[in-house]
Amino acid sequence: MLRFCIVGAGSIGGVHAQAIGAIPEAKVTVVCSRSEKSAATLAEKINAAATTDCQAAVARNDVDVVCVCTPSGAHAEVAMAAAKAGKHLVVEKPLDVTLERVDRIIEAARTAGVKLTCIFPLRFMEGATLAKKAVDEGRLGRLVLADAYIKWHRTQEYYETSDWKGTWALDGGGALMNQGIHNIDLLNYLVGPVESVVARTATLVHRMETEDAAVALLIFASGALGAIEGSTASWPGDSGRVELHGDRGTIALEDGRIVTWKLADAPPGEEEQMLGEASLGSGASSPTAIGYEMHRRQLADMVEAVLHDRPPAISGAEGRESVAIIRAIYDSSQQGKWVKLK
Repeated sequence: MLRFCIVGAGSIGGVHAQAIGAIPEAKVTVVCSRSEKSAATLAEKINAAATTDCQAAVARNDVDVVCVCTPSGAHAEVAMAAAKAGKHLVVEKPLDVTLERVDRIIEAARTAGVKLTCIFPLRFMEGATLAKKAVDEGRLGRLVLADAYIKWHRTQEYYETSDWKGTWALDGGGALMNQGIHNIDLLNYLVGPVESVVARTATLVHRMETEDAAVALLIFASGALGAIEGSTASWPGDSGRVELHGDRGTIALEDGRIVTWKLADAPPGEEEQMLGEASLGSGASSPTAIGYEMHRRQLADMVEAVLHDRPPAISGAEGRESVAIIRAIYDSSQQGKWVKLK
């Protein structure tokens, strides 16, 4: 039985609590939040202890793994304290909001000898697994284009009822760093790495510091070209979409589900077999509509990784890559030129 501490009792902390509760080998023993009321409310639901003292919470003897669910720009301090206390780390996306802070988390986990994973649940959809296998086996032929479209919607109230969303310091960005990062990670996982980008971002609808619209052109290390379009100002919000095009096939995914499977070497009936996965929720129109099943799958992988002493399916280094892409997009928009990834 692995014992979890959830730091951050907002909506995503609640998703973690539900997901952990559905894993037989895991339980939440403590919930920590800056708000005593928020910590107590979530803790009472799952029969856990509540506290506002983060340093004490992550050092408790009845904690093996810490889930970092605080605002994105506050991840590093929690993660480093937990690593120093010898606890394994599950960090919500993004790992943090700058590469310097991300690297501090990765180094803290390495130094402490603890496992680190970054939450990207779309990778645990069956469609993502099948698409990755097809790409790795060369079934799409020479990759030509690879794109991600995240045309979501958030109200002005969504930003105004939070003291951190849409801020550079704690959200690290807007439509890309908070919402688009899931499908950006999926695109990079399937066909990356990305070598360089040129981009433009803008704040067109919302009153906030960061972007609610962005477009970027990508050059992949393979030579393939790509595009990213991201928004939180596109009503009513469409499913996040990733498209892969090669000279021998095309695959498209929406919310991690395969919606197009056209391969030149496909045997009869294969396309129909690939299109049956059910939707597990989408954040296109509401951040609370995602459900917890995909989180459960990734957290169950982390439980197995700890119990059997193997690497988690998504490493800290992999979590870094999506932040590197998005930071390069922001830099390109500010500088008006192509930017190579760091």
